[in-house]
Amino acid sequence: MASKRISVFSLLVAIASPSVAPAQISVRPDALTHYSYCVSHAKDRANVFLLDRGTMYRCGDEIAVSYFNFLGRRKAPEKRVVEAEGVFIYRMIEGVGKCWNKIEDASGAPTSIYGCDIYVEL
Repeated sequence: MASKRISVFSLLVAIASPSVAPAQISVRPDALTHYSYCVSHAKDRANVFLLDRGTMYRCGDEIAVSYFNFLGRRKAPEKRVVEAEGVFIYRMIEGVGKCWNKIEDASGAPTSIYGCDIYVEL
């Protein structure tokens, strides 16, 4: 009887617990190349930020432009967001972050600044 209770209890815990699925990161060679270039670029320029629950790597320049365009060719989810700093186009890096193009500054003037943020959770 005790083993039956433990089994039922284990089942209830498994059902009640949120399922934690691993991030669906693309392992295609071209996707991994962009990912590794971005992380290396962030490390080289000291754009690594330690957060409460992980680490964020921020790359920019031609590395971010290339990654942003790669995500566009792969039809990554995209959204336009108006923030206090300006208007951004975000393209999601599946499971790990996003690349962005700032298309307007805070005053509404056109601009074009690229960056990518990759998050590595603890």
